[in-house]
Amino acid sequence: MELLFVSFVLIAVVYGIVKDYNPQAVLALAGMSLFTLAYWLGLHPILPADKSTGFALFDLFEVFKGIFSYRAAGLGLTIMAVAGFATYMSHIGASQALVRVAVKPVAGIQSSYLMLAICYLVAVFVSLFVTSATGLGLLLMVTMYPVMRNLGISPASACGVIATSQAFEIGPTQTNAIFSAGQSGMDPTSYFVDYQIWLVAPMLLVTMVLHFFWQRHCDRKDGWDPAQHRGDHAELDEQGTDEVKAPTWYALLPIIPFVLMMTFSKLLVSDIKMSVEVAMLLSVFLGMLCELLRSRSVRTAFAGLSSFLDGMGKVFGPVVALIVCAELFAESLKAIGAIDTLLHSASNAGIGSGLMTLVMVGLIMVAAVIMGSGNAAFLSFSTLAPAVAAKFGVPAVTMLLPMQLASSIGRSISPIAAVLIACAGIAKVSPFVVVKRTSVPMAGALLTALALNYLLFM
Repeated sequence: MELLFVSFVLIAVVYGIVKDYNPQAVLALAGMSLFTLAYWLGLHPILPADKSTGFALFDLFEVFKGIFSYRAAGLGLTIMAVAGFATYMSHIGASQALVRVAVKPVAGIQSSYLMLAICYLVAVFVSLFVTSATGLGLLLMVTMYPVMRNLGISPASACGVIATSQAFEIGPTQTNAIFSAGQSGMDPTSYFVDYQIWLVAPMLLVTMVLHFFWQRHCDRKDGWDPAQHRGDHAELDEQGTDEVKAPTWYALLPIIPFVLMMTFSKLLVSDIKMSVEVAMLLSVFLGMLCELLRSRSVRTAFAGLSSFLDGMGKVFGPVVALIVCAELFAESLKAIGAIDTLLHSASNAGIGSGLMTLVMVGLIMVAAVIMGSGNAAFLSFSTLAPAVAAKFGVPAVTMLLPMQLASSIGRSISPIAAVLIACAGIAKVSPFVVVKRTSVPMAGALLTALALNYLLFM
């Protein structure tokens, strides 16, 4: 009976997510339903006897409160600090300055498709420090896009490159990477250095080469000759492309947290610990000092802190609350025995950890394409990975890493992803055209990630 009810709840969850119901509400209600059934059937208490409130309904919300308290004070604070820092850097114009500086060296390249490939690498480098996919896409559309267009690169090819700039969410300051590291039982810096970079470096090379040949192939098929369009000036839709002017040296500010975390780690200075939150807070106050020196106004420098706090608040609902609700749902599946049953069935069927990883990656990919969000897809389902990995006797990171990469890759081929819609809108092309341009490079990247993950870590 319980398996029938679990199947019904899972179908309801998938339906709700596909139909764009609020995912937090869908996952929370699904989790509460399964906890209630497990309690009613006597399979699992909602809370241990020594922690029970004495009333099952109150126990149900006590579980919710406990997960909320634990996640909001730990991982939630980390993610909010990163989001606040990103918002502050954009507020003072530092992110825009970084993009301008990064784009400038490629402006002198004369080979159209070579420049396109180099632009991709530059965009991925900048993505280490500008963590919003849509924000980075808009910044590149007003800086890198005109440079590529003036060299004769088609609007679709240019958008294809820019839309995939955040396709891997690499680095210790990315939301999904931070969550994946936490679920794997390690800090974000170790996750990046010991695991992520070994997959992402080859993925970048594969994607760069595929961009070169795929965009050229698509342009030739469309009858586009870069030589006939050299000197074209991109006609940009100015909406949403306002840029805060800041000194060129402000380009250093977004890099500070990354440098701090790399320096004060096992790589260099292991005696001093540097958490993500401290790195972000310290960098924000350094930014305030720079604003004070630039504006000579204490009021202006202090006022900027509001943008940091606003950025923290904006990510609480869509990301932190989603993590909490997803964890409640995952715990309910464990309580009712669904995970144990699934893994027992997989074991009897001869399914190993490698094949199970492919199943989890496929689930994340489909969810990311349908939802148009890498964060929502990954955070909704990745909480199941540690339990699955433990049953197969493999480290959780070996499942979580390809799942994390698949979530952002899936977003890069979703026609409803915000970054694709924004870039396509500015370039005046269809999002489906951009998806065609991103599909082959992203497929190559995903296959590379899966192959390397299996060879190196499983």
